[in-house]
Amino acid sequence: MGQSEELAYELTKKTCHLISAINIATSWTVLMDDSTVFAEHWKKFCFSNQYLFSKQQSRPNHHFSDDIPELFKRWGPEQASATWGYEFLIGVFAKISTNNKI
Repeated sequence: MGQSEELAYELTKKTCHLISAINIATSWTVLMDDSTVFAEHWKKFCFSNQYLFSKQQSRPNHHFSDDIPELFKRWGPEQASATWGYEFLIGVFAKISTNNKI
């Protein structure tokens, strides 16, 4: 497999993991197993980000998404809880100066 074919394959896998994670995160009903499946897809998506784009840094949204499986277990699907508060916090955290240490 050539380098461009490998890149296309890895990008396709990354996209599939992201779509699978989004489908679970935005569903109106979730099972306990869904939190585990979401976590697996999200970890593989984040790992592929590091593999394909090594200079790209994680953003607050990526870090927040790491907590979605726990939120599923505690409060059910995302639609069951208001997200404006989370979006506000992400905005607050994004404005904090970290001197590029994070």
